[in-house]
Amino acid sequence: IMLVLTRKIGQQVQIGNGLIQIKVLKVDDGIISIGFNAPSNIDIDREEVYLKKIAQRASLLNPGAM
Repeated sequence: IMLVLTRKIGQQVQIGNGLIQIKVLKVDDGIISIGFNAPSNIDIDREEVYLKKIAQRASLLNPGAM
C-alpha cells in the first residue's frame, strides 16, 4: 500500500517519529526538488543507485553467478 500526500513548497513529511524529514524545496517545470534530513547511518539513494548497489552486493556474494 502506498501513502500519497500532497505537499506545498516548504512543507515536510516526517518518517519514523521524526527520525527522517523530507521537505519539498521547489517545483519547476514538473521537476520536484526534495531535501532529506536523516541520520548518517541511513542511506538515501536514487532508485538507479540503490539497484546498482544491490547488484554489486549480489555479485560479491555469488562471484560465479552471471
